[in-house]
Amino acid sequence: MFRPNCVSRRDFLASTGAGLVAVNEAFLSGAGRQASIPLLKCTINGGLRRGTHPALPTTPAECATTARAVVEAGARAIHVHVRAADGAESIAPDDIARTLTAMRATAPGTPIGVSTHFRILGDVARRREVVAGWSELPDFASVNFNEDGAPDLARQLIDLGVGVEAGLFHAEAARVCVQSGLAPRCLRLMLEPGGGELQEVLQRVAEMEAVLDAARPETPRLLHGGGATSWDIVDEAARRRYQTRVGFEDSLEMPDGRTARDNAEMVAEAARRIRAA
Repeated sequence: MFRPNCVSRRDFLASTGAGLVAVNEAFLSGAGRQASIPLLKCTINGGLRRGTHPALPTTPAECATTARAVVEAGARAIHVHVRAADGAESIAPDDIARTLTAMRATAPGTPIGVSTHFRILGDVARRREVVAGWSELPDFASVNFNEDGAPDLARQLIDLGVGVEAGLFHAEAARVCVQSGLAPRCLRLMLEPGGGELQEVLQRVAEMEAVLDAARPETPRLLHGGGATSWDIVDEAARRRYQTRVGFEDSLEMPDGRTARDNAEMVAEAARRIRAA
């Protein structure tokens, strides 16, 4: 696949008349596929340790198997925390390439994104240096705007043609994103209010949205929870017609409190709730 330098994939496709149809910014081409249904993304592993759950995927082969299953269950994008051979989280070019290649073979056409969070390397400059060496580019990458160096990393990714999911954990992160001028250029703005009591979580969402609403970026918003409030926030996102996500990164439990069989079971349930909203 041709991946132009210094131009976003969206701008490149528009300039070449390639017929990009922006369905919840998921890089889907075609005639209005699922246009009325908000995007559902699956976050298949997060930073969980191998063995946390029998179906937790960490190797490229396991991630590939999971990718096929969650797409069949209704996911329209996938987020993965890539692992090195020793199981540690990685953004090294070889590890990124191995995992993306494996997943794209089983879920062709599905946008796949990766994590770039600071703790993977713990060095702002080194993170940008490693990203510059990527040979196989993800469709999108998450950038947490509460971290040092986030705006520069986001600009670098956009210049490479990689979509940026802006991770917003609180109002200050939303302000950093808005003040950087990058909010309109991002693929989506992820409202990630974390755990706690539901009303506290929703209050953090309201505080972030106040910042975003004042700036009025037209970028799609994705809302998700974590832990005990995960399914409440899926339902809230569905009511608002926002994009959302489920998967082992956010919770291992189904709405009834039992442990999910796998990521695909969670996706199927979330898809059902979104359709019913």
